[in-house]
Parts: sequence; C-alpha cells; structure tokens
Amino acid sequence: MRKLILPAFALMVLAQWAVPIKMIVDSESVLTSGTEYKFRTEPVDPSDPFRGKYVTLRFNAAQFQTDTSYKFANGEQVYALLSVDSAGFAQVNNLYADNPSDQNLNILKTRVSYASIYDGKQFVTLDFSFNRFYVEESKASETERVYWEAQRDSAQVAYAIVSIQNGQGIIKELMINDRPILEIVRELNEKERLK
Repeated sequence: MRKLILPAFALMVLAQWAVPIKMIVDSESVLTSGTEYKFRTEPVDPSDPFRGKYVTLRFNAAQFQTDTSYKFANGEQVYALLSVDSAGFAQVNNLYADNPSDQNLNILKTRVSYASIYDGKQFVTLDFSFNRFYVEESKASETERVYWEAQRDSAQVAYAIVSIQNGQGIIKELMINDRPILEIVRELNEKERLK
C-alpha cells in the first residue's frame, strides 16, 4: 500500500502542473500563430469601467443581426464567422450553433449574451471572452484615463488587436489611433516627470 502512495502523489502533482502549463502553451500559440484582427471598441458604462488591473472593453462587432431561421438563446455557445470590413476592422459575418467543419474559416468560439427578435429580425449580442485588457498596477489609473478620453473624442479611434486561432481569442494590444495605449501612457508619464 505504501508503495502506491508515493507514485500516486507524484502523479497528482504532475497533473496539477500539467493543466496550467497547457493553458499557457495554448495561449502563447494563439498569440504567436493566430490570425490578428482589429476589433473596434465602444464605450462601456462609465460608472465601472475599471476593475483592479484591467480595463473593461466592449466591441462593435459583438452586435449582430440575423434572420430568424435559427433562434439563438441567451447563454448559448456559438461560433462566429469573422471577416474584415473596408476600414480593416473585424466583423461577424455569420453565427453557427455548431462548429463549422471547414477549418479554413476564421471562427471565434463565444457565447450569446442576449438575443431578441424584433420586426422579423433577430438581434444578437455576443459575449467575447477577451473583454478585458490587463495592465500593470502602477499604470492602471493613467491607462484608464487615456482610454476614456479616447472613447469620448469621436476623432480618436480605439481598438484592440486580437489574435484568433482554433476558436480562441486573446488581446495582444489596446490601440488608440494606431498607437499602443501603454506607449501613450509611458510618454505622458515622461512628460509629467520632466515638468
């Protein structure tokens, strides 16, 4: 009996390490090998846009209109077919209840946040898993301020660069007018320090 305890314990420890290591490797694979999309952001309720070390994001592409041939349900897992519009931003072209068999399609696995039918059309709001941009704690408040200023100014364009592979999406960068937001924050901090 004692001879089995040590190998069983070792197997349990290996299993506990294997799961997070696989998650990290999978995420790195998406970031390095995935297809990049620019998702235009839109303002979120300003009463609680920032929670700890991340900025909450909402995306224009998360709103989709379709026919009523298939009625999507709130909370349902779906597969969104992505494409790029004329301005270079990601958009959802179609939704599928089941994963399409064609692996060449640019598919994002997501959930329906809300679905409703009005005037013969179905309106679906998707809940993208990459709706948080994490930042270092020391840069958190300045990042939030820069992002919200950009959201209020219609002349500025805010978007996230998201890498997508095998249905999984991960944010690579949050951009303001084609510049990384953390670069903007760093420049503002340097200017403040020189004053």
